[in-house]
Amino acid sequence: MPLKIIHPDHTEVMGVGVVLLSSPHFSAARRDLYTGQIVEEAALLSKSWAIIAKEGKQLQTVDETQSAKPDLDEGIQDFIEEYGIKCVISIGGTVEPGITLRSKKEGSESEEILDIISSGLEPHFSINTVADQSENRLPSPQDNPMERDGSSTHLVHFIQLELGPDERSFRKDQIVNSVADIVGLINARLAFSEDSGSALH
Repeated sequence: MPLKIIHPDHTEVMGVGVVLLSSPHFSAARRDLYTGQIVEEAALLSKSWAIIAKEGKQLQTVDETQSAKPDLDEGIQDFIEEYGIKCVISIGGTVEPGITLRSKKEGSESEEILDIISSGLEPHFSINTVADQSENRLPSPQDNPMERDGSSTHLVHFIQLELGPDERSFRKDQIVNSVADIVGLINARLAFSEDSGSALH
C-alpha cells in the first residue's frame, strides 16, 4: 500500500514515475465535489504521486482556502524538485458538462502530452480543449518558479482537467480508470521505467 502523508490542508500520496496528480483548493464546495477522491483513487491505481487538497466543504471560508493554497503550491514545487516530476495534472470541477482540458502548449513534447490525454478521454467523454489565456489559473513561466527545475532546467508540463457534474459523480469510476491509463502512457512517453524507478510502500 502506498504511503500517505497527512497535512492540515492536504494529503500526499507517495508513488513512482514523473507524473504528479493534484486537486486544487476551491471555495465552491459543489464544484469540486469528489475531485480529491478521484485524484487519490487514480494515483493509487497508477502508483503515481499525488497531492490532494481538502475539498471546499472542509474549508469553510474563502480566507481558509486562500491561506491553504500557498502550502499546496509549495508542496507541488517540492515534489517537482525532489522527485523529478515532469508533468503535473491538476483535476478540478466545473458546473459545465463534459471535461475542459486547459494547458500551455510549449513545443512538440507538450503537444504529444496533450494528445495522450485527449486520446485517453475522448472515447468516453466530451472534451473541450482550451489554450492557456491570461485569466486561466495555470501557472506561467514568468511568475511561477515551478515551471523549470533550477538544477536540471527540465520543462514541467502543467495540465488542468475540469470535470463536469456527471464526470465527477455517475462516471467517476471511468474517469479514475482513464486518468490512471493516461499516467502510464505519459510515464512511458517521458522515458520513465518502473523497473528503474523507486517506489515507496
